[in-house]
Amino acid sequence: MQLRAIISVALVAAASAPAWADDAVDFTTVWYQEQRQGGQGGLTVVHPQLDIGADLGEKATLDIGYSADAVTGATATVYTVDAVSTATPFDDLRHEASLGLALHGKRSTFGIGGTAGMERDYLSLTISGSGSIDLPGRNTNIALSYTHNFDQTCDKDNADLGPLERRALTGFDACTKESYLVRGVDDATAMTVWHDLSIDTTQATVTQNLSPTSNVQLSLFGQVLNGFQSNPYRRVRVGPNEPQEHIPDIRARGAAAVRWNKFFPGVRGAVHASVRGYSDTWGVNGGTAELAWSQYAGSSLLLKVRARIHQQTPATFFKDAFFYETESAAGEYFTGDRELSPVRNIVVGGKMTLISVAEDDHEVWGLFDKLQLNLKADLYLLHELAADDPGANPAGRDRQFLSSGQALDAFVLGVGLLANY
Repeated sequence: MQLRAIISVALVAAASAPAWADDAVDFTTVWYQEQRQGGQGGLTVVHPQLDIGADLGEKATLDIGYSADAVTGATATVYTVDAVSTATPFDDLRHEASLGLALHGKRSTFGIGGTAGMERDYLSLTISGSGSIDLPGRNTNIALSYTHNFDQTCDKDNADLGPLERRALTGFDACTKESYLVRGVDDATAMTVWHDLSIDTTQATVTQNLSPTSNVQLSLFGQVLNGFQSNPYRRVRVGPNEPQEHIPDIRARGAAAVRWNKFFPGVRGAVHASVRGYSDTWGVNGGTAELAWSQYAGSSLLLKVRARIHQQTPATFFKDAFFYETESAAGEYFTGDRELSPVRNIVVGGKMTLISVAEDDHEVWGLFDKLQLNLKADLYLLHELAADDPGANPAGRDRQFLSSGQALDAFVLGVGLLANY
């Protein structure tokens, strides 16, 4: 659970599995490095991923994949004003395998798939279905998808303890499917349990060609989560207590995005612009804007640069650490999750793609129809905003614009090789 909560969305986006119409092999490795603000430790994530696509005749394709996340770092286990003193090291390893089958018609595609993920304290099984169709004239494409997650999270067995009494997991709690005593210590507090979490996700996308060199895409996203969603390791100092964080079991969220692409034949370049709005039942509302430019240099080199800004409001039950300690929680729930806090993130980055295509029946490296080498880098500026009145906070840590004081908060480096054969 700890691993799943901290991995940046950037890793998922950088190494997401594609859907191919030809035989292909794609191997990608992504490295995410972050230095936490305020001296609260750092985070290193290495994400290798292998995807293989194969044609099954003329109308079907099979995709299989494997990925892993190796995480090391240090993070604050207690959300408090003095978070530096509670930073503890950790490491984790996650494995995930995927399988997908797609059927292709003249103007439509239908696919089913599933994934199975496993880490020490989190299990995930997903099933999904998707379909798309080109309307007559092939200028409009409509796509729909649905995914259901059967997830389980390990947690301390808190039985009937109240929110301010619940204990958090530690690195010494070896999670199994049955209650047991840790390291042979005869102590009932060492027992663990597993909680269910179901996730239903739907997405609809409409892509419309505006001209031979321009298109626009509208996406709608909806998701409902039902089950245990707290980080079982994180504690929050609420008054004199330091219980495990406590957040609602049900969360509904939705997002809408618009993306515009325009190619300029004269300069062999393209502009990409997108905006996205997000809202959920926990009170988090956010907006994201991104602008990018792709440029061909010669016949085999494609360069891309991008800039993105994201800002969001906090969950209704989120407070700055000082106010949890001095005013207690705002109701039943409390959390130290920065993903539920007010934040402003800026990302700038670029990607370089080297493309080699077989010519005159001479295959690339004697094996492939097409070969692509992808190199990617993103730089992150992560800023925390105050959730409460900064003027009433003498601790001085939670300010209206809290920066780490360093030029760079995090970066992502990725390298990938895609081979079509």
